[in-house]
Amino acid sequence: NERYLAYLPHSGFHNQRITLENALLLANYLNRTLLVPPVFLGPATEWREFDILLRRILLQTKRGLDHCGRIGKGDPLPAECLNYYSWTTVEWDFFYDMEKINEVQPWKYRPDHSFAWMEANLGIDRNKDVHIVYDQAHYDYQIYDNPNSTYPLDKNRYLRKLELKELSDRTERVLHMGSLFATGRVRAELPEHKAFQDYLRRSMILSTPVLTKTSNAIVDKLGGLGTFVGLHLRVGDGMFVLPAPENIENMFKSLVNITGITPIPNYQALPASTAGDSAAAGDRNNNRPERLDVAQCRARKSEGGRYTTIYIATDGVYPRRNILFRKLFDHFPCIFTLDDFSDLLDELKDKKNYDGVGLSKDLIPMVDAVVSAKGSHFFGTPKSTFSTYVSKQLHPAF
Repeated sequence: NERYLAYLPHSGFHNQRITLENALLLANYLNRTLLVPPVFLGPATEWREFDILLRRILLQTKRGLDHCGRIGKGDPLPAECLNYYSWTTVEWDFFYDMEKINEVQPWKYRPDHSFAWMEANLGIDRNKDVHIVYDQAHYDYQIYDNPNSTYPLDKNRYLRKLELKELSDRTERVLHMGSLFATGRVRAELPEHKAFQDYLRRSMILSTPVLTKTSNAIVDKLGGLGTFVGLHLRVGDGMFVLPAPENIENMFKSLVNITGITPIPNYQALPASTAGDSAAAGDRNNNRPERLDVAQCRARKSEGGRYTTIYIATDGVYPRRNILFRKLFDHFPCIFTLDDFSDLLDELKDKKNYDGVGLSKDLIPMVDAVVSAKGSHFFGTPKSTFSTYVSKQLHPAF
């Protein structure tokens, strides 16, 4: 008579992580075992209404494509294998200690989203044992755990309030939600629920061995845990492109506040065409910007100020050549990015999944996240789920 909660994942890694947290919260409130799907790594599947999203997820399969992984490098791929290497899936315990979570909230791995899988593995009848909560919009409802809550519904995001009792009254063995994405989608107002949410956030800390090993090696080179300032600057896509200059300027002001430096008077960055790293860049603001390597920065660590070591995690391409970052590099000679530690990434770059698909494109941003979280301070990009994860979970944990 075990009862289950199921949901449909979508979007990128951090959105799937937020969805998993919400699903674990809701399963805990309802005293149901959570059916946990794998993490999808690849081009993001966008939200759609329940039936459409379910069909898209069911079509994301490599069943019958084992031969694709055995085709030699450089050999032509048959039509059915053209997208084989563009995506893969891993179980959540690849990233997190899911057994620790299972001690408090039961969960069961769900490798297949079909109702046929449920019937074969859970002993349910899809026609009478499943209740689906359909969502008609990306942010259809927000789930309230406190029946006496005075917290107003954010009508700029959600269409309606969904009370927990409406879900707890369902007697079907499987309660199937659609999307559960969005920070705060499942509220945790009651003390016991807030305590469980805090437990989850302490538990969902990236712990993949290759991530831990690589990030520790980079942190050691920077000077050790808590000896530098971590930044996350998302500038390369979507809604983060236009506000990038303002976000970087605000981050610069934060660095000025904690380091106590005096900004260069009447500072102006040179155009990108002349703002390279080489001597050909010429003088900038009458002084060639100082550039120090890691060893030199560690030697001057006690001076602080402009010699404060700073690590930037970013999706920006070639940050040292990017005009957006120029003001930061010109004021602080001890800024480093992942590009400066490429010699430490070999093991990570060689990491492959069971299907032969490389994992480096997904793991490299996670190394960035972990390294930036191990600084004494962390400053992130507004509205970034990456930054929120680092500031609220990783940085406090480390």
